[in-house]
Amino acid sequence: MNKKRVIISYHNLPPEILEAFKEKYLYGYSEFITKVTKPNNDIIYCVPLETDDAIYMVKIDVKVDSKMSDEDFDKLLFTNLSGTGVKVPSADDLDEARNDEEEADTNKIESQSIAEHDDDDDDE
Repeated sequence: MNKKRVIISYHNLPPEILEAFKEKYLYGYSEFITKVTKPNNDIIYCVPLETDDAIYMVKIDVKVDSKMSDEDFDKLLFTNLSGTGVKVPSADDLDEARNDEEEADTNKIESQSIAEHDDDDDDE
């Protein structure tokens, strides 16, 4: 059976489809949003929903701020933490932590390689 394919705005969903949408995305749908470019090059954002008789692409209103830099985003993200006593790591702190993790992974791999080599020597 071929299911009909429908693009519909979230605001125009019939009650039974809206209920199915809420059940499927009980914990949110942000990870499922798909960017779709229409033939006229307009961009819409949709979330898929499949029912017994149709496959819906539910249009979602998304505000995209293309002018926001990473630094501005970080400021916005961590604004609510100021004054709470929570230490917000700087970019340098994050880079240092990544380097420490990479170094630890490298040391672990080298240790495993040496141990495997030692095991090979025991077999002789």
